[in-house]
Amino acid sequence: MQRYFEHIEALGDVSEVLWYAAKVCEGQGVLRQSYHFSPVFDAPNSRRTVVHARGYSREWLDLYDDADFRSKDPIPGRVMQHGQLLTWKEARAFGLNTSENEEFFRALERHGLVHGIGVPLFGPRGRDAYASIDFGRPIEQVSEESLGIVRSVLQAAHQRVCILLDLMRTLPDLSEREREVLHWIVRGKSFSVIADILELSPDTVKTYAKRIYAKLGTSDRVGAAVKALKLGLVKN
Repeated sequence: MQRYFEHIEALGDVSEVLWYAAKVCEGQGVLRQSYHFSPVFDAPNSRRTVVHARGYSREWLDLYDDADFRSKDPIPGRVMQHGQLLTWKEARAFGLNTSENEEFFRALERHGLVHGIGVPLFGPRGRDAYASIDFGRPIEQVSEESLGIVRSVLQAAHQRVCILLDLMRTLPDLSEREREVLHWIVRGKSFSVIADILELSPDTVKTYAKRIYAKLGTSDRVGAAVKALKLGLVKN
């Protein structure tokens, strides 16, 4: 376990931390996973939440990207309220469900997402986050060792993300167009969609994105989105 922690502590980029944690989880048998980073005081299913996900179908990711649909998901909030690991089935029974909550759970079932596990992650100064993992089988069939490694690595990765973000407090000097592109990057839009929205070519959007990454000190869109939320560079 110590080697995982030492590697995470040596990483100096938010994106590198997230991808390393994801690879460790996959090595322990996780088929699907997500990390939900929200601005402080926002609900973990808010429209401003950045979701770093692997293993899910494009259809599900597009559906969850819709702010109205995401708001129907009670699982992150219930997991954070509980403060301990909850399977999605347990989370469903954790509180009274509205018709919209039940709509969300039915959508999970239609997409074959029935073995998910919610994991609360805790950081300094209330900088908490939510993660989900799915081994593709009931939690009773997952070894305690694998589950323990995954939970510990996710927690360590979140702590490292918080530390790195605290080290990068200086606000970057973004142009008006760069702020527009960043606005849509944070909302999970692809470069082609952003190009259509802003009436630019996809190559031009990619150029702006590279400039944004450089100014934010990140290497990809996930790192840029997380830092943008931390620094308050985007609004609803």
